[in-house]
Amino acid sequence: MAGEIDHFNSYTFTRPTKSNSKANVLECRVCEDVFGLQGDKVPRLLYCGHTVCHACLLRLPLRDNAVQCPFDRQPTPVGNSGVWGLKKNFALLELLERLQYTHERATLFYTADLLEKERQLSIHCDENEQHIAVLYCTVCTSHLCEECSELTHATRTLARHRRVPLSDKPREKPKCPSHPSHVAEFTCLEDDCQTLQSGPGPIMCFICKDYGRHKNHKHALVETEAENVRATVINAVQHMRKFMEEMSETVHKLEQVVQRLEGTAGGEGGTADLARARVQTYFQQLRETLQLQEAAAMTAVDTHIRERLCSLRQLQEDLATSLSQVAGVCVQCEQTIQQDDTRVLTAAREIKEALSSIEKQQQQYSELSPEQLQPDPSIPITFTKDNRVHIGPKIEMRVVTLGLDGAGKTSILFKLKQNEFMTMIPTIGFNVETVEYKNLKFTIWDVGGQHKLRPLWKHYYLNTQAVVFVIDSSNHDRLAEAHSELAKLMSEKELKDASLLILANKQDIPGCATIEELTEQFTLYKLCCGRSWHIQACDAQSGTGLHDGLDWLSRQLVAAGVYDIS
Repeated sequence: MAGEIDHFNSYTFTRPTKSNSKANVLECRVCEDVFGLQGDKVPRLLYCGHTVCHACLLRLPLRDNAVQCPFDRQPTPVGNSGVWGLKKNFALLELLERLQYTHERATLFYTADLLEKERQLSIHCDENEQHIAVLYCTVCTSHLCEECSELTHATRTLARHRRVPLSDKPREKPKCPSHPSHVAEFTCLEDDCQTLQSGPGPIMCFICKDYGRHKNHKHALVETEAENVRATVINAVQHMRKFMEEMSETVHKLEQVVQRLEGTAGGEGGTADLARARVQTYFQQLRETLQLQEAAAMTAVDTHIRERLCSLRQLQEDLATSLSQVAGVCVQCEQTIQQDDTRVLTAAREIKEALSSIEKQQQQYSELSPEQLQPDPSIPITFTKDNRVHIGPKIEMRVVTLGLDGAGKTSILFKLKQNEFMTMIPTIGFNVETVEYKNLKFTIWDVGGQHKLRPLWKHYYLNTQAVVFVIDSSNHDRLAEAHSELAKLMSEKELKDASLLILANKQDIPGCATIEELTEQFTLYKLCCGRSWHIQACDAQSGTGLHDGLDWLSRQLVAAGVYDIS
C-alpha cells in the first residue's frame, strides 16, 4: 500500500489553489480531466504503480493481452475483461471522497458567509453584465452570479456541472504569443526580454525556448516564476500592512497630542490653555507696569502654539496621505495576485514601481526624528529677569572663562563637563564645551591665559552674557597681576551687561587666600560697582563650589524656573 501511495503522489497531478483551506483538484496526467469516484474517470492502478483514468486506459492499444503505461512503457497484463479487471486506486478514491465532502462543506460555507469576498473581485456575470459574478462553472467555463447560476443550471444535466467560488477558479494556461497553438510553459529571465514592451515578451513555449528567439536564454517555468512574483508581492503587502499600522499608530498619537494641546480630550483644558494661564498668572502681579511685556509674552506663546499645531497637523496630513497611498498599492497588489500567471507577470513591473515608491515613503518615514513620531505635548516656559518669555526646555547662555595661565580654567571646564579632574597642559588657543545645568545650557569658551594670548580675549566678548574669571588663590605672587587683568575686563564696553563670576580656585591648598581677603585685595565692591558679580570659593579637583557658581549664574538670567505645562 505504501508503494501505491508513493506512485500516486508521483503521478497524480494536484493543482494547488490560492489558499490551503480550499479543496484541491486531482486530475489524470494523460487527459487532464478530473478523476471521478465511478464511471469512465475512475482511477485505476497499473502494475508499475502509475494511476490513469479508466477512459484513457480504454484508448490504449492491447498488445499480447497487456497495456503499456503511457509514462514508462511498462506492460500491465489484463484478463478477458480487459481494463475492467484492473484494480482501482483505493487510496486515491478515499482522498477524492474526502475532497468532495470538504468541497461541498466549503461551498455551503462560502455561499452563506463569503459572498462579499468574491464580489470584491469585480468580475461581471457572463449571463448578465449588470450582475457581479461569485461562482465559476468549470464545465461551461463561465462566470455566474447566484441568480444566473440557479437559472442556467436548473436542468438535471447542467445541475451536475461543477461550480466553484471565483477564488477557486482553475488557473488558465497561457498561450505562447508567437505560437498560439502551444501552451506557454516558460518565461525568459534575460533582462532584455524582461523589459521588452512590445513583441512576444518573456512568455514562451518550448519551440521558442529551444529553437526561437529565446534560444540559449536563461528561463524558468511560468508557474515557478509567477509564484515567486506572488511571494514577493505577498511579502511586500505584509510589510506595507506593518508600515500602515506604524503610521496609523503615529497618526493616533499625533491626534492625542493635538487634543491635549487644544484641550478637546475629555472636556478638560489643554496644555495650550494651561500655558496661557501660567503666563497670565505671572504677569498679573505686575499688571500696572508690565502691560506691554505681558502682551509680548502672550504673542510669543500663541506663536509657538500655532507653529507647533501647524507642524503637527501638517505631519498628520502627510502621514494620512502616505497611509492612503500605501493602502491603494496594497489593494492593487492583492487584486494582482488574484489574476492568472500572464497578468501577474505583465503587472510585475508596475507593481515593482509602486513598491519602489512605497519604499521611498517608508525611508522618509524612518528619517523622522523621535520627537516627530512621539512628540511631547508639554510647553516649557521660562521667564527671564528682563521679563521675556523663553519657550523650550533649555535657555542657552554664552560664557567666557578668563584668567591667568595656570589658574585652573581648563580643569574646571572638564570637571563640569565630564565630572573628572585632569591636570591640563597650558591652553594654546581656546577650548569650547557645552555644559547643561538645570534649565540652562552653558556654552563655555575657555581662552588661554598666557601673556601673549591675552590680547586675543577681546575677540570672544561679542554676545557674552557672563564672564567667569578664575583666580589661583594659592599663588599670592600673581594676585596683583590677576587684579590688573580683571580691571581691564571691567572697562570693556562689550562686557558692561555681562554678569561676573569670580572663582577662587585651589581652596584645598593650605595658605590660600580666603574669599574675604580676595574681596578686599581686589576692591571688588568698587571695581564691580553697577554690575552683577559674585565671588565663589571652589576646588577644581573635588568640584566643591563649582555648582554653587552655576546656580548663581542661572539666577542672573532666569527670574523663575522652568514650568513644564503638561
